[in-house]
Parts: sequence; C-alpha cells; structure tokens
Amino acid sequence: MTREQIEQLLESPYSREDWKNLIETIFDEVEFASSIEEIEVDETMASSARYLGRAMIEESSVDIGLYEVELKEKVVLERNRVGLRNLLRRDLAYHDGAFVVYHSPNSEEQEGKWRLSFVSETKYYDEDGEERDRKTEPKRFTYMLGKNEKVRTARDRFLVMLSKRGDVELKDIFEAFSVEKLSKSFFDEYKAYYERFCDNLITNDSYWISVFGENDKRVRDFVKKLLGRIVFLYFIEKKGWLGVDADKDWGEGDLNFLSNLFERSKENDLDEIFYSDVLTKLFFEALNTERDNDLISIIEGEEPYKVPFLNGGLFERELNTIGGINFEPKLFEDLFAFFARYNFTIYEDDPNDQTVAVDPEMLGHIFENLLEDNKDKGAFYTPKEIVHYMCQQSLIEYLAEGRDDREAIVRLVEMKEVEGIESSELDEIETKIDEVKICDPAIGSGAFPMGLLLEIFSIKQIIWNEKHRSLEGFDAAKTKTNIIQNSIYGVDIEKGAIDIARLRFWLSLVVDEAIPKPLPNLDYKI
Repeated sequence: MTREQIEQLLESPYSREDWKNLIETIFDEVEFASSIEEIEVDETMASSARYLGRAMIEESSVDIGLYEVELKEKVVLERNRVGLRNLLRRDLAYHDGAFVVYHSPNSEEQEGKWRLSFVSETKYYDEDGEERDRKTEPKRFTYMLGKNEKVRTARDRFLVMLSKRGDVELKDIFEAFSVEKLSKSFFDEYKAYYERFCDNLITNDSYWISVFGENDKRVRDFVKKLLGRIVFLYFIEKKGWLGVDADKDWGEGDLNFLSNLFERSKENDLDEIFYSDVLTKLFFEALNTERDNDLISIIEGEEPYKVPFLNGGLFERELNTIGGINFEPKLFEDLFAFFARYNFTIYEDDPNDQTVAVDPEMLGHIFENLLEDNKDKGAFYTPKEIVHYMCQQSLIEYLAEGRDDREAIVRLVEMKEVEGIESSELDEIETKIDEVKICDPAIGSGAFPMGLLLEIFSIKQIIWNEKHRSLEGFDAAKTKTNIIQNSIYGVDIEKGAIDIARLRFWLSLVVDEAIPKPLPNLDYKI
C-alpha cells in the first residue's frame, strides 16, 4: 500500500476489508477466521464483538489477535475505559497482543470516527529467560481515526512497519503506538516556539521597555499564558464549539478555527496585528464576555458566528495587553502549522489506557519543564505512572480505614471490580467518597488532584453501572463538577502553576458537556 492509500484508509470511516488488507500488507503470516466469530460481551457496552483472526511474528512466536467491537450508540470509548478494558479481557489473554477496532456506526456523535487500539499484557521472564505467569494489567494504546481526525502520526508509523514487511517485531508495534515518542516530539517543538515568541518580544525595544519593564520573567510568563490559551482552544476546537454558524448547533463548529482565523486575517491585512486586534478580541470580547446567543464577528465585516462564553478567569484581560503587543506573522503561521500535525484529545489518560495524541496532561509537562529554576523550587515533572500509583494507594488507605474487606477495596480501586462488595456496602463507599477532602499544598500543574478526580469519577461510574446495570442516566459532567466543588483544593507559590491546574480541571468538565456552559470560578478552590 502507498502512503496515500494508508492515509485514505485511516481518514475514512472504518472498513473491515480495508483494515484486513493493511494487516496483510504489514505481516507476512496472517490467518483470518474462515467465518467471522461472534464473541459474547457486556451488552450494556457493545452491540457486537468479533474475532477476525490473527497475525503472527514467526521468529519470536508472537501472536497478535485481531478483533472488532461495535459499541452501543451512546457509549463513548474515552468515557467508559474501564468497562471497555474488561470487555475482551478473557479472549485477549490467549494472545501476546491484539489490535482492536472500536466503532459506532449508528452514533451521531461518533459518525465516521473509529478507534484503533493495541492491547498488550507485558510478560515477565526470570534470569534464565523462562516466562513467568505474572503479568501486568493490560495496557491499551489508541489512535483516533476517521472523519476529521489528524492521521499523520499513525500514517507515518504504519509506513515504518510496512517498510519492515517480513521482519516486523513486537517492539516495532510498541514503537508505532508509542505515546512517549509523540509527547517528546511535541514538547521539543513547542519549547522551540516558546523561545521564538519570547525572543520576538525581548528584541523589540518598545515592548521590552514600555510593556515589560526590561523584566524577562514577565515576558516568559506572558508567552506561557498566551500559548497555554491557544493550546486550550485547540482542545475546545475538538468539541466543535468555535466558529459555529448562527443557525447550527454546538458541535458543528470549525474544527480548524484558529488556523482559519489566521488565514482570514492575512486576507484582510490583519496578520501584522493578529494578536492585538484579533486574538485579544477572541479572548476578551468573546470567550470572557456574555453575549446574546453567543454571536460575534472576530474580524469586522464577517457574518456573526457562535463562540462560547467560558468565563472562569482563564481569559481575563491582563493590564500589560493594553500596550498593543504584536508578533511577526510568520510566528503564528508556523505555530498553527505545527499544531496541525498533531491530534488533540481532551481526555486525560491513565498509564494503562493511553491515546496517541496530545492530551491536557501535556500542559502540566510543558509548564513544569519550562519553569525557571524548577529544581530549586522543588518542581519536577512526575511521570503519570507514579501519579497513578500515588492516587490509587491514597484512595485505598482512605476507603479501607475501619473495614475488614481491604482486598475488596484494593480490587475496586485498582481493577475497578465490585466483586465481594454488597450493594449496601457500595452505598457506604460512595458516601465516603462524596465526603473526601483532597488538598495538595504544592499543587504544581495539578497532577495529583487531577489523578484523584479521575479515580473517584471512575469508581462512581462503576458503582452506578453495578446498581443500574447500565450507564443510562449517569451524568458525567455533573459528577465531575460535584467532585471538584466538594473535594478538590490546592495551593502553590507559582501563579503559572495555578493557571495550568485550573485549565486542566476546566477541560475535564468540558469533555462531558454537550453544550458550552460558563466555567466555574476556581479561585477559592485552587
């Protein structure tokens, strides 16, 4: 298959035949099932699940299962990770790894989109090279594909595997689904743009003296916030909430709103003043100002379109923006071209279930790696595996206190299983969860309380499903809002840290909202 054929396959709605053709092109030895085998699965999650066959890496005797899952219409992969992780657990245990396609052909929200996951249980070997029985929790790495998704990373990595036809190894598959590799690439480029924006202001005497008082930290803080706002809006773009035609619904907006706004600015000779006359209007007169029907024209003369009023403090006007700051147009042109190469997902990952895309956790990674003198201030980037472990162990200690069934609590928190816990006990656990208070006295970019928010949310979701045998009626946005309002607190000496932490909590709420709502003010919480 050519580069163009692979790209078209990944950009199009899921096709079983095209997917099987790609597998046959990459692997020398593939055995497809003579007839599609239906698998019995949780009917609250999936309409059907099928075993398609297997691909083999003969030299190392590695067996890669091939599966396809059709999700129920209202089941969204990212919101139901635990349930979907368990969906094929028994069948996946027969393989060294598996490719699983998730799609929802009957879902309006997911129309034309599909998810490709590589699921693997890492095996352990002793000093003599003998395989041990102990395995880790299955890990799933996922690409978002199909309609309106950026597929450049997936395309390029599948091309690498294709170039090794006949010599593909398990490590090549892990490399193709590597989140760390994508994160490092994104951060390295982001840092270079951050430095270019800073240099543009520092080398301009009028800004350097009159606006920033020859204080380079003020320049860096300004640029961090500017780029942070832009990245935030790339996440909001994914919701289809920017540039929505007046007669259309939220979700039907321009998925490339920012870059298209810049292109229209060039056409209107506004690219030289893109920040002072275009972005500031978007930030302060649209996102931070309540308007009739949310309508606004960012560029004079255009038909009004909808941009949500988000409030929450993220887009409050700073005093030093009055100075009419601007940047060389090439900076924004290159920045938007850089962002266009990456997929963005609003969903925060956990170590066992990661999307190969830029997620909000990247904002914390960016902040903590750009913080000046971070080691002296005690600021370090903590890997998500460590944060995940800390959060789960803290929650286990809290919930297990005074109980005799510690092992059941461990299974609930670590595996999200309710086996051995009576219904009345689930009520007690949920009450205790609702009463918990979490304060991080050095919150940084919010990794620990954000991790606990996601752990608590996941447990409440599991308890709801156990009680109702369905997620119908589970209000994800309201649940998260209640957790944040009732349980989460944080303090930090660095204002930039607070900005990022709040931003991540806002995004965690935006994820589950169907229509925009004003963001809660987190000043007294964080």
